[in-house]
Amino acid sequence: MASIEEKNLIIDENLQKNDESLAVSLEKRAAHIAERAALIGQDVTDDPINACKLCFVGERKPIDCILDNKKYVDAVFDSVSAYDKLNFAEHSTATSASIFSNYETETQFDADTVVYLKNPLADIAYNNFSKFLNDPRARYEDSFSDVCEEVYYSRAPYCILPTENSEEGRLAAFGNMIRKYELKIVLTYSVENANGKVTRFALLKRELAKIECKSSISEGEFVEIGLRLGEDQMLHRVLAAANYFGFNLNKIDSLPIYYSEKEYYFDVVFKGNGKLDRFLFWLELEVPGYEIIGIYTQIKTVKNRHGGHYG
Repeated sequence: MASIEEKNLIIDENLQKNDESLAVSLEKRAAHIAERAALIGQDVTDDPINACKLCFVGERKPIDCILDNKKYVDAVFDSVSAYDKLNFAEHSTATSASIFSNYETETQFDADTVVYLKNPLADIAYNNFSKFLNDPRARYEDSFSDVCEEVYYSRAPYCILPTENSEEGRLAAFGNMIRKYELKIVLTYSVENANGKVTRFALLKRELAKIECKSSISEGEFVEIGLRLGEDQMLHRVLAAANYFGFNLNKIDSLPIYYSEKEYYFDVVFKGNGKLDRFLFWLELEVPGYEIIGIYTQIKTVKNRHGGHYG
């Protein structure tokens, strides 16, 4: 009679053979999905994203299996279907450029005016942001809503808002203002006061923009998105997709939606320099209600030898 160890070895051998067979099947499946992506890319259409969505419309035909294994089989095929979309987005020749075009502006400014509520910490943030602007000029307003409106109504290209601090974490009120006035983060900088409290400030504008910074003064590149997810949409798939396209989760905040018991709003920040256009394309296919809050660099905080900030 075979021992438990011997039986386990036989199971291992059988699973290995199954894995090899499964790998061949998955390779063929991936090739078919890539072929479909190329085929759709050849279609001349004014709405390539919608054309791609049509590829995944309809329910999968049920797979015959033993009833006791149905839950397992359905879960595996559900995961395979999710990765089909990732593979499709990676190989599709359709572009996500149309997503960025929604934020383009024709407004031209004579100078890179930055509007903010004047205080010592915001002054330090402005001095550090201004190093990356052409002909920067500061202008002050009496309230944060006035600051946002200057950019929203195209009276100035940039504004500064605090977004989080070391005591309260994410400042939800300012996050709401960023969404309300449709602002996009382009740079961030953290300022520490005399008591050691750190406040992070964001430089914002109306349209998406990426300001290049040398790696020596950068703490990394970030992509921040807002997700409104229903009960049938799973956050873990968004996180898996981000990782698939080369981004790591930096932080996540959940916010209540007071008028809905079935939807949740998540503010998610990813770090990395992955395949951004492919990730955004996948989001457009899978989570069409997402919004880009910013694509930005966190500037390194530089202190002088006395502990204070330069600038």
